[in-house]
Amino acid sequence: MAIVVNTTASNVVLQINTDGTDYSANVDAAFEGTGLANVYTLPALQDVTLNATPGTFTWEQLDSLSQFIVTTPSTNSVDMNIVVDETTFFDATAGSSGILDTVNGKIQTYFRLFLNGQATSDRYVQGYGYLSGLAPTVSPTAPVWVSPLTVLIDGSFTHHQVS
Repeated sequence: MAIVVNTTASNVVLQINTDGTDYSANVDAAFEGTGLANVYTLPALQDVTLNATPGTFTWEQLDSLSQFIVTTPSTNSVDMNIVVDETTFFDATAGSSGILDTVNGKIQTYFRLFLNGQATSDRYVQGYGYLSGLAPTVSPTAPVWVSPLTVLIDGSFTHHQVS
């Protein structure tokens, strides 16, 4: 079993398509054909967390000393911190909105998160959802704008290998 390791030769890559086109939940279509022209790579990721969290409902009964639990639909997201890049923050590509306009406009976003580069057989997860949690900050001791950013996944994400 191989352990996914991020090295300097192969980096974590997050690609997004924020062109506002409804690809009818077909994430592949957002990254192929006409959708490909609107894909951009989010630069300067500081850290990334992929969350797959099933919801739960618990209850107690008078005839038991323990709680009972059932799972409910999952809440999935990709959380990250980014160094704010002027191009992707404001403009992105000719057909896609920048991060700020995407968050403000509540534009559906398609994403691919490559865990260890984009070479043949490298793994990635993909899905669609909405960008959220944008909160750029700067200070005298940290003079570069940085911001948290979350992709709130609508439904499930799927995993694949680069072919």
